[in-house]
Amino acid sequence: MICQLIGATKVYPMGDLTVVALRGIDVGVESGEFTAFAGPSGSGKSTALNLIGCLDRPTEGRVMVDGRDVATLTDGALGELRAKRIGFIFQSFNLIPVLTAAENVDLALRLAGVTENRAARVEKSLVDVGLKDLLHRRPAQLSGGQQQRVAIARALVKNPAIIIADEPTANLDSSNGEAILDLMREMNERDGVTFLFSTHDPMVMGRARRVVRLKDGAIVGEERRA
Repeated sequence: MICQLIGATKVYPMGDLTVVALRGIDVGVESGEFTAFAGPSGSGKSTALNLIGCLDRPTEGRVMVDGRDVATLTDGALGELRAKRIGFIFQSFNLIPVLTAAENVDLALRLAGVTENRAARVEKSLVDVGLKDLLHRRPAQLSGGQQQRVAIARALVKNPAIIIADEPTANLDSSNGEAILDLMREMNERDGVTFLFSTHDPMVMGRARRVVRLKDGAIVGEERRA
């Protein structure tokens, strides 16, 4: 298992009330999967991804990522795990506007502490996502689909164990959304990159090889496809 939630519960205090975002779920993801956590708003899918991405800790239960029990790691070790072994793709792209595409991708390597062959790795990553001629453009000079490709290159450049994509098509039109999903599926099939999505987009669910459905913080179903 590249990552696993074991009896994972997450409770958020809200004044005198508590919100139960996850209710003791058990789910694992194998290396090389192309899996979507799907469900309506409030289902717990983003919370599950936040736990796997080491952005949050469970109230109860265990989280295993890349062979390590997250509960045993210090904040510094968690930060290193995120920087080196987990790639993130966000629906709002989260690119730094004053940096070029190449500089945005290079930043991921800098944060991971990579010092060798950075320029070559950055160029290869951007070429792989079809942006060979746009390395030196800033985000404002790129379309939404191109910005998402930069975000994918940034996630891929450090060769992570898993890439977490939170609603990656939400800010794209259907044509760009399909192109981005085709690109990620190609990378999954060609290079064995593990992708884990949070989504309520039928297009993403239709492309996933495995769909884990959540509702009210619990897993209510699962589908697997060839």
